[in-house]
Amino acid sequence: MSVEGVLAAGRAAALKLMRDTCTVERRDGDPVLNEETGQLEQPWVTVYTGRCRVKPRSSSETEWGEREVTLGQYVAVLPWDASPAIAREDRLRVTASDDSWLIGRHLEVVGVSFAGTSTARRLLVEDKEG
Repeated sequence: MSVEGVLAAGRAAALKLMRDTCTVERRDGDPVLNEETGQLEQPWVTVYTGRCRVKPRSSSETEWGEREVTLGQYVAVLPWDASPAIAREDRLRVTASDDSWLIGRHLEVVGVSFAGTSTARRLLVEDKEG
């Protein structure tokens, strides 16, 4: 079997494991004042909606402001042909999953992997909501 054939089979297998659905959003301009709450809110634009898989990677403790928090790190896996390119500081929100605890969480993209022979797009994401 050719390398192309092996990659195609691997990408098809990876896609079968993507049982979650997610949306990836990107900041869209400067924060805007919400007149009702008096708070600044960041507008976001959707850059990807579709199949994904989120799996745990690790957790670490760090200082956030004046308090210590635990950041959970996960690997989010998107289809090989997902587009446009996802970037650091985008955020991923799981909209459907077999794991109800994942649904609705905002995970910040902190790293993006690149490789010509990958079977899927892999993103390092952090749960900063705790």
